[in-house]
Amino acid sequence: MMKRSHRAVPLAAALLVLGGCAGRTQTEPPLSSAEPVREAPSSVVQSREGGFSVTFPGPVTEERRVQPTDVGEVTLHTFIAARTQEDTAYYVSYTDFPLAAVAQVSPRDVVDRASQGALEALGATAITAKTLELEGGFPGQEVGGMSGPRRLRGRFFMVGPRLYQQLLLHPEGRAPQDADRFFDSFRLDPVMVGKLGQRTTGG
Repeated sequence: MMKRSHRAVPLAAALLVLGGCAGRTQTEPPLSSAEPVREAPSSVVQSREGGFSVTFPGPVTEERRVQPTDVGEVTLHTFIAARTQEDTAYYVSYTDFPLAAVAQVSPRDVVDRASQGALEALGATAITAKTLELEGGFPGQEVGGMSGPRRLRGRFFMVGPRLYQQLLLHPEGRAPQDADRFFDSFRLDPVMVGKLGQRTTGG
């Protein structure tokens, strides 16, 4: 049996775990039960720990799950707004990777692998891919894909050792009118950006 090098492919396997969030494939029990964050028709989530704000179209639940990966255990923080009757769901998640693992690959490579991992986890076929960049020069990627009768749209950003994901799942031909608002509302806290940058540089 061929041995896999943990130095060569640690992040690739870990990113598949993150993609699995959208497919609801986690097997580890949540650290905290899903609880309503907001009940307003439009919910602005401001996560101090996550260092971001985003506008969801509806009530939001939050989950925190520990996942074993080739680079050790990582915690997946996920915010979800689901419209069950419309078969539509919005996700925002973030995960911190060990610095040693992140140092082995370029940030651009990480977001590319993350986007592909999300598509694979959902059994989706890629349709579109676009390079993005957050304010501050942080690399990002937007992808679109099809998984059966459902369409996936996702954005992925790497900020220091932290990977952020935004995902939207909806039936083909029925894109929600608030899709662009959801994606464009994502903002990073400058203070958190500074802290993440210090982690990467060892400051």
